[in-house]
Amino acid sequence: MASQSPISRIFLFALPLLALLIWLGSRNRPDPLWAESGRLLRQPATLISEAPDSLQSLYCQLHNVPFVPGDSTAFRLAMQPSPTNIEWVSFKKLAISAATSPMHRIVVSGVTGVGSTKMGKRVANLLAGSYDRVLQIDCAPWFDVEYHKEYIGKEDEKGKFYPGELLLFWDRCRKNPDQKFVVVFDNFDKINPETFFGPALWEALSAKKPVAEVGGKTVELPDNCYLFSITHYGPGSVVEFNGEHFKRLGDRCLLEISPRDLVAWLRLQERGAERDPVKLAALRDTAQMHRFVFYFLKTNQLLNRKYTDGHQMGQGSNIRPLYMDADREKFKLAVMSHLNALKPDKPLKERDFRPIEYTIRNGGMEDGSSVFARLVQNLHETGYLVEITMVGTTALLTALVGYLVFRRREQLIRRYGDRARQVFQNFEDQQISAEEASNQLEAIKREVDELVLRRSLGYTEGLYFLAFIEDMVKRIEFARSISENFLELFGAFMEDDMLTEGEYLKLKQFLQSMRHKIPTDVYDQFNLKVESTYAATTASNQ
Repeated sequence: MASQSPISRIFLFALPLLALLIWLGSRNRPDPLWAESGRLLRQPATLISEAPDSLQSLYCQLHNVPFVPGDSTAFRLAMQPSPTNIEWVSFKKLAISAATSPMHRIVVSGVTGVGSTKMGKRVANLLAGSYDRVLQIDCAPWFDVEYHKEYIGKEDEKGKFYPGELLLFWDRCRKNPDQKFVVVFDNFDKINPETFFGPALWEALSAKKPVAEVGGKTVELPDNCYLFSITHYGPGSVVEFNGEHFKRLGDRCLLEISPRDLVAWLRLQERGAERDPVKLAALRDTAQMHRFVFYFLKTNQLLNRKYTDGHQMGQGSNIRPLYMDADREKFKLAVMSHLNALKPDKPLKERDFRPIEYTIRNGGMEDGSSVFARLVQNLHETGYLVEITMVGTTALLTALVGYLVFRRREQLIRRYGDRARQVFQNFEDQQISAEEASNQLEAIKREVDELVLRRSLGYTEGLYFLAFIEDMVKRIEFARSISENFLELFGAFMEDDMLTEGEYLKLKQFLQSMRHKIPTDVYDQFNLKVESTYAATTASNQ
């Protein structure tokens, strides 16, 4: 029997190794969040209701009083206005941040369901030492001026100024310098804080020692008064807080989503589910709770990656009671309803949940996590997969023809892209109108369509470029719509040939909210129009 050649022996050894590498490269890997979900279920989570001594110790630390075993003062304060269960570590962290804030001002933010309002109000009670020393201001959209009159003050027909609830509250603070007081602005992003405080007081808040003249009276923010501004983090706010807001209202304290809080809530449900055998069995089913916690974590990861972290849903949202396997469809619909109500550019669909369901069906294995799948995914995300396929096929026919075709298409895309960008730039510079810009972009789209039909431009490149043009058209139409809305609102206010203070403030708020969505020149033009009209009205009234 003839001996095998060296090449044959190498092939025989390499073939099993190659097969092993292919098998390993095609295997999916465990999802890290699957293991994290199991760890959370095994990890104890302490609620403030279960830590009265720690809560009392924190209270003593905040108020510099001795600790007395059995004293339930802090517990009673934390349970106002109603009994609640909040995870202890998060509560303590927020309380210390509020107490040590340099200006005695913080902005408490969190996504829907994270418990910003619930935790912020209870920390305010604990810090004040009595809920009677807490002023609660619940804000609602479009009532900026009314809130200013109610809480800052207003003048009667004779010009006499009457201080509002906030100024009277500050007077009380000054009369009791040894006590702590807290003002809680709940949903403060639903109104314009600048309008609420008024120009003088708002500007004074940027100073280390806020002092302003309001209604002929000197107003000073007391040192023993803390300001809590509770806002929603993510889309849906009437006013998006920026550096100017944080400069006056304090640093943002962002409350993170707490899966430990969710697990603690599930354990509490188990205690009260004796009358419902089905729910009790589900809550005691560790595997089912594992799947629920994973679904919660993975859904938020999906929302974060597809949109932003502000689109996520907190542990206290309306998906919390949907912990049974039979409720998973309702869970999914609730998330889609919440997210799509925010009108994102790309709506959330059922197919977006398929990778999560795959992991659950396959015992924690992440869909598309193999080496080969990740390689293909990376190529696809970077846009190289189609190009590599096209270039590779073309190279088999003829490298020279493929290169020339690629170069020609690249030049076409660049040329039409430069034309489209120039049209959009001319619109932003107000060299052409929105209608003229849209017509020019439509003309470019028709030319690109013709190129695709003649196969002078590839179908994939054509689709990409048409989407690029469509995005510009939408931005132009949006800017035009905003301008028309402004002019319509301005015209309605000027039917009596006068611009009142309330109308002036509403126009200023409208412009402020749209400032970054219209060209700068248009904003400056509209702002000048409002200012000059209001100045003329004011002068005529005098």
